[in-house]
Amino acid sequence: MDNPKDLTIVYEAALLNWPSPATALYLDIGFGNGVSTLHFAKAEPQAAFLAIDVHTPGVGDLLSELHTQEITNVRVMETDAIAVLENMIASNSLAGVYTLFPDPWQKARHHKRRIVQQSILDLMHSRIALGGFWHIATDWAHYSQAITELFAQPDNQMQWKGGETNRPDRALTRYEQRALDEGRLVSDFRFIKH
Repeated sequence: MDNPKDLTIVYEAALLNWPSPATALYLDIGFGNGVSTLHFAKAEPQAAFLAIDVHTPGVGDLLSELHTQEITNVRVMETDAIAVLENMIASNSLAGVYTLFPDPWQKARHHKRRIVQQSILDLMHSRIALGGFWHIATDWAHYSQAITELFAQPDNQMQWKGGETNRPDRALTRYEQRALDEGRLVSDFRFIKH
């Protein structure tokens, strides 16, 4: 592998031309320092992973590890994931989306900033292929409850199946470890588009 910068994609309002159409594409939104992305990419080397975050140090950490470990099935973007979903991802094209420990936006007046809300749920549904999934993990009980209530809405129940699930095989993130150290329960959800 030449340069870690070869593993980056710059945002543009045009459909993504990576990977090849026959390759399953997964999004990892808000990947932190990238430990989960690395785990997923190594577990499924035949698939492609687009990792998106706005935190520059985390982007650097992931790029460095991808280069060091010679992992070639990941591309990294430092930008807003919603803009990427809206403008760069084709309809019905994603095999799955991971959103692990998104910002809970604790204050009620900030709940509209959460990634798990109706407008984004509709966007996800339009971009995920039939049978594809959205996997969400949170360590905040109020966010877990809000996710459960949102997906329980009648229209959403017609479009998604699934719910809270056992913790899958994934890396332990620093956020998850901190939650466990502080005595908070972690809830994993997997919703399948149908």
